[in-house]
Amino acid sequence: MARRDSSPPRRDAGPSRRSDDAFDGRVVATRGRRVEVEDAHGARHVCFLSGLRAVVGDAVRWVPARGEGGKLIEVLPRRTVLARSDRGGREQVLGANLGGMLIVVSSAHPPYRPGLVDRYHVAASVGGLDVGIVLTKADLGVDDAVEADLVARASRGVPVWRVANPTGAGVDTVAAFLATTDPGAPWVLVGHSGVGKTSLIAALLPGEEVGPVGDISTFWDQGRHTTTGSRLFALPAGGVIADSPGIRTFLPGGLTPEVVRDHFPGVAGVRCRYRDCLHRDGEEGCAAPEEVDPDVLVRYRRLLDEVVGVVAHREP
Repeated sequence: MARRDSSPPRRDAGPSRRSDDAFDGRVVATRGRRVEVEDAHGARHVCFLSGLRAVVGDAVRWVPARGEGGKLIEVLPRRTVLARSDRGGREQVLGANLGGMLIVVSSAHPPYRPGLVDRYHVAASVGGLDVGIVLTKADLGVDDAVEADLVARASRGVPVWRVANPTGAGVDTVAAFLATTDPGAPWVLVGHSGVGKTSLIAALLPGEEVGPVGDISTFWDQGRHTTTGSRLFALPAGGVIADSPGIRTFLPGGLTPEVVRDHFPGVAGVRCRYRDCLHRDGEEGCAAPEEVDPDVLVRYRRLLDEVVGVVAHREP
């Protein structure tokens, strides 16, 4: 992306300038209590949050601040949101105005976790994002169970790409796809720690020093909330991606039992005798046992039970 520039844009900056002396921009990186904002001309400005909450992808308005770069004065309404929730039901927005999610997985080292893929898929569906899957380390072979799961997801319309890490074979197909996406709606890379997101980002950005994703994406405490730092990368052939830290557990934000039912891959769309059926074990007239893969149903019910517990914890 364009070089960083902490000075305010020129007074003749054109259409990005508002009559109230504020400028339009997009958050392209987070740095603790500050963010980097890219203006309409590609220049970057370090801005204080000034009490606001902003994440990568947010459209914002900011004003120059003497000696401090700038400060945010408004976070504009978000078209899409990617959010996670903690065990107490408190939500954390991870990204805004995204276009899609690339779920990065490996067959082994670390092992493939279909339940985690499901949860990412639910988060993307709830947040209004498209979904794709990138299998890294494909040169090491793919377990039959993993292959069967990926084929099943592909049959439901989820594109799957395979990448060989040492040679980079397959990266060009991922890059070609991302080049067709809207640069104003970045695709975020997510996945379990160690699956190879860093290597994938580096392969997509040849010649650019991106650093370990763990160094780019950091966590810091702000009272009861935890905020995630992240960064946008413009790809040479087109499209924009967002990094994310590797995680071990993930609970999508904004879930209720009904939302889980309506967005879980392989379960959404099942019609039962009663419209309020949640496909729990033993529910009268439930069609899920006949229509849903048994392993998928087990993972669905596991997430459903977790969300029921979180909702009960939230209620006074």
